Amino acid sequence: MVDSKRLETGRGDIDLSALPYGGRRPKLKFERDLSIESEYPDIVLESLKEWFPDPSFLQISKDQTTEAFLSQFNQSLPLFKWKWIGPQLRLHFSCRHQFNSAQFFFEMIHRWLLPGRRLNVSSLFSSNFYFNFAPHTLFTMSEMSLGIESHVSREQIEYNLQVIETEIRLGMVSVYHASRLLETHFNAPQQKNSQIQEKIAKLLERNPHEIDYDIFGLAQQVMVLSREEFKMHRSAAHLSRMIAASYLLKKSIEKAQEVSPEQRHVRLKMAPVVLDLPWGPKKVIGICTCINLLSPQELFEERHFLQALQKEISPFKVVSDSFYSYKGPNQDIVVLYLEIERENGDFFSFKDLPRIKQSLLNEIPHAVGVPLKSIFMPRNEEEILRYIVALSGQLRFVKDAPQLILMFDEQKEGELCFTVIVVRILFPTSYSIQYLFSQTDTCLKFTPDRVKRVGFLRKRYPKEATVFRVHLSSHPFLRPDLSIDLFRARRAVFKELEKVLGQVRDYTGGMLAKQVELIEEVQEILGDSEQLLEPFFHALYPVEARSFLHPEQVKNWFMLWKELLEFPEDQLRLDRDHTAVYVMGVVSLMPELDPADFAEGQLMIVRPEYQEKYLGYLFISSDVEEQQSFLLKFQKNIEI
Repeated sequence: MVDSKRLETGRGDIDLSALPYGGRRPKLKFERDLSIESEYPDIVLESLKEWFPDPSFLQISKDQTTEAFLSQFNQSLPLFKWKWIGPQLRLHFSCRHQFNSAQFFFEMIHRWLLPGRRLNVSSLFSSNFYFNFAPHTLFTMSEMSLGIESHVSREQIEYNLQVIETEIRLGMVSVYHASRLLETHFNAPQQKNSQIQEKIAKLLERNPHEIDYDIFGLAQQVMVLSREEFKMHRSAAHLSRMIAASYLLKKSIEKAQEVSPEQRHVRLKMAPVVLDLPWGPKKVIGICTCINLLSPQELFEERHFLQALQKEISPFKVVSDSFYSYKGPNQDIVVLYLEIERENGDFFSFKDLPRIKQSLLNEIPHAVGVPLKSIFMPRNEEEILRYIVALSGQLRFVKDAPQLILMFDEQKEGELCFTVIVVRILFPTSYSIQYLFSQTDTCLKFTPDRVKRVGFLRKRYPKEATVFRVHLSSHPFLRPDLSIDLFRARRAVFKELEKVLGQVRDYTGGMLAKQVELIEEVQEILGDSEQLLEPFFHALYPVEARSFLHPEQVKNWFMLWKELLEFPEDQLRLDRDHTAVYVMGVVSLMPELDPADFAEGQLMIVRPEYQEKYLGYLFISSDVEEQQSFLLKFQKNIEI
């Protein structure tokens, strides 16, 4: 509020005692004993008479009651007017008393009359007043005089005044609207920081059992580390709510870690928020999530968060400059905040928010990534020569397809490299492999290595061995945890090579092809894309089990593990059908069975890891007595 004795302006302090009637408090009499109470009633009265449309409006007629006069006076408010007196622009406003209304008026004019320019404030006066017959109805009157430079267009100033007039009138009537404008558009960073601290202090007073004083440390982190663009269009109330949500989610995970330190814990809060943008308020969805990292190598950044969102919310776009992240002192808890909106500008339905929240809670753990390091592994030339000899021996007839070996070579930033060995029979019409690549539209980048003759077929047809490297982007083969799926990458490379070379035989890819075929069949049985299937499938031992098991057996075994994840309190699950017995449990509870104690290919083992380590057995037998014997042997080594 403006000091009633000395008023601070852009050019220094004004001593009100120097003004007329500055030190006295007379009562101004009107007809029927009407008077104004104020620190400076003469100044207030003269100003009201000057700016109100009808000077007689401020007098009570003989046939008018005081209540009628007060009602008529209220209906004329808020009053906002201006006029030119030479090079000076005088502005006046009167309204029902609101908290900080004089500050609001000054800030609106000072910041928005000529944006980007400093105004020359010649004088500033503000005072509260009331009529003697209504002492509980308080009003505020303010006047400001500005010296305008000659080169500034009066038309531009008047246009700007008309633009901000609506905001000024709304601020005079609504405390909320005025405070929002002061918070978001006019406050210096230091003022916004003070408002945030004030709001958090009130929150601490109301919730002393849930919030401690360390929340101020988090608030300081947010204000120091977040970008100016982030804080500019978010009110102090908005930022304080975000800080409180981040603090409470982080506290919740810290408590959960004390009970289960080896498990993944995720917390999430979604709520509508309003951004104060230059062209008006905008309603979006604010999402705050908190997750614990189980190892120093794990990452959970904006791209991981967006990856989880894209799988559950589509289509959407991220609000510009809305991302914020924070890590705790131990770097093992990450807090991320992000705002999103529909691509078409529509708002999210409130009934969809609980469903989206639950889906995200399930999806976020899968989005945690581990940074991929480049792999350097010099090739063994002796191994390549052995492969060339082996492939040459496979070509026995003229109609035999070219023999191919595909080996993973190295991984670079965003790129995979494979070494390819092709041995084929050369005919008079055969083209070089390098020429075939140049004539084919393929995503593979070809790098030649060597070409050599390795013998003849029937002493007539030469055999040619070609060694080369192919490169392709790794992005299509990223798994949810950002690791590379080499099975899919190898399969894609082989299909591209078939497009370039025609029919070829993958000498070492038979078992890999069987594995890919089996996991696709299981995925088809399960229906929807099941992301947990891959880590389960590649945890099967012995490795050849991934090729010959029946898809239904893998599905039944997998479903036991998934039930344990949904109901971890059970710790152990058993099932059986006419082909096998299925067992799955927590490692600490399960006995270690030796496959050597069973017939070959009869006992399969799986060791999937997800939030907790599990161990499972698959005993294959159609004999009911053998199944029963296995269950008895198993139960002797376990306390169910």
